[in-house]
Amino acid sequence: MGLPGALPVVNSKVVEFAVKLGLALNCKLSFYSKFDRKQYFYPDLPKGYQISQFDIPIATGGYLDVDLPVEFGGGHRRFGITRVHMEEDAGKLLHADDGEYSQEITFPIMLHWFSALLTYALQVDLNRAGVPLLEIVSEPDMRTGIEAAEYAAELQRLVRYLGVSNGNMQEGSLRCDVNVSIRPVGQSKFGTKVEIKNLNSFSSINRAIDFEIARQALLYSQGKADQIVQETRLWEEGSQKTVTMRKKEGLADYRYFPEPDLPEVILNKEYVDSIQSSLPELPEMKRRRYEEMGLSMQDVLFLANDINVARFFDATIEKGADVKLAANWIMGDIAAYMKNEKLTINEIKLSAAELAELIASIKGATISGKIGKEIVDPSEIEKMVDKVLSENPKQLEQYRGGKTKLQGFFAGQLPPADMEAGTPQSRKVMVIADPTRESAGALQYALSHVLLEEDELVLLHVDTPNSWKNPFITFLRKPSNSQYTTPASLSSSSEGAAAPGGEDFLEEMKQACEVAKPKLRVHVEKVHTESGNKAAIILSQSTAHGVDLLIIGQRRSLSNAILGYRRAGGSLRGSKGVDTAEYLIQNSKCNCVGVQRKGQNAGYLLNTKTYRNFWLLA
Repeated sequence: MGLPGALPVVNSKVVEFAVKLGLALNCKLSFYSKFDRKQYFYPDLPKGYQISQFDIPIATGGYLDVDLPVEFGGGHRRFGITRVHMEEDAGKLLHADDGEYSQEITFPIMLHWFSALLTYALQVDLNRAGVPLLEIVSEPDMRTGIEAAEYAAELQRLVRYLGVSNGNMQEGSLRCDVNVSIRPVGQSKFGTKVEIKNLNSFSSINRAIDFEIARQALLYSQGKADQIVQETRLWEEGSQKTVTMRKKEGLADYRYFPEPDLPEVILNKEYVDSIQSSLPELPEMKRRRYEEMGLSMQDVLFLANDINVARFFDATIEKGADVKLAANWIMGDIAAYMKNEKLTINEIKLSAAELAELIASIKGATISGKIGKEIVDPSEIEKMVDKVLSENPKQLEQYRGGKTKLQGFFAGQLPPADMEAGTPQSRKVMVIADPTRESAGALQYALSHVLLEEDELVLLHVDTPNSWKNPFITFLRKPSNSQYTTPASLSSSSEGAAAPGGEDFLEEMKQACEVAKPKLRVHVEKVHTESGNKAAIILSQSTAHGVDLLIIGQRRSLSNAILGYRRAGGSLRGSKGVDTAEYLIQNSKCNCVGVQRKGQNAGYLLNTKTYRNFWLLA
């Protein structure tokens, strides 16, 4: 800033970032480099010179690989890097919107009568003056505006991956100036270059270059090539054209000489090697890795564009998620949710591990794709909850008054979870069949939430010496359908109750399935064992049948009885910390669902209770 008595000091961090960026751009590093003074006067440079690097920059001769978007023809391009050098930033010029770009400027400290004589065309912000920056100069390898814009976008990705800068163009953290020249076909010598400034977006880079190419080509065609002069032009976003800002100085005008107040920059091999080993996986490497996974170029470009999205995707597949499904979820519903809520992927509540579990649950038919979408975007669930609450104001008032048992009532008013969307065409589902209310609830859940007409259902009953023989259990409420008939053995019993010690409940359950879903293939499997290890039988049978989904009724308290731990007197032996569904989910090779009922008319509420793909319905 040219403050009296102030001397410059080299910022060690900018040296580190320069080395890191040079390595990432495949450049040759200069183990000895120096700073130089670049002399020129301009309102954004209060001390009349800029500290830069002239003849010995810190990095030279590199390249950057870019994958062009599919919508622009696709393809892979390599653009040469001339140099990377360190310098200090100048101030920021704020131009008027009326198209007047005079260098006249009004300073607040001037006398009123004097300032009134000057044109109010320019303001200067000196807050960033003297801040270190890195400048990257490319080779003239680009032929269109879109190529230049994609090159700049790739640089933005690169510096963000490296942590060198946030790369935000709107904040001035990343700025692009372009030089445009044209030449007749067959001519090897480049034409007169024109620099364009005031480019604050990639789309501006694209449009400004294409306009300037067209402007210069028109002058050539009209025989006015001499009017193409070395100058600096500004891009006017409003009029979508470039206008002259100032005539460009040549290298001789800058009068470079070594900076006397700063020492040389000397690197050693150990320092460079330490930075080299710390480099992350760069965008180009990540895109190639994603391609090897079988993803399309469109998927690859989206996922690798943002380092945080790439990290989220990598973490999801590390948890075992299907690669393509993970990409689809991130690019589809999650991206849409982030856009609507104006959130970044680091700000959403869904973690990578939860997304992996969600994908596995959908793939294994534990839940549907529709339910998955509602989990990602909770606004749909909120709408259903609001509707239930608005339709039941009396119960809501009672609940607010302390009657918390109405929670089950509210859950019961929610529409059934549609388990059909996105599920396989045919699955094999096993329901553990016992003469218990819990087993009845499991079957009811399977029929209303899981099973499709083309599925196959296995009703498995494992009889052990300790199995319950309860004659007063009410199973599924009888459908009004006239096809349903009560088995003869139950005619003398209470409606829907099982006969003591009998197995007619299996016939009743099967008949209820046939009425609810006539095309459903239902098989009854009865296994007797004296060992009492009922859980082991369930696991072996589910494996033998190749079951996709295992559904088991679960007591509201810990239910060790199904594991064979119940004594004749009714007390439990064995570990009281062992829960049926938790035990099965730890050992089963398929997805499991545990079902709890809170009364015959209660609904079900999904909660992630325990391991892997286990969903407890309470």
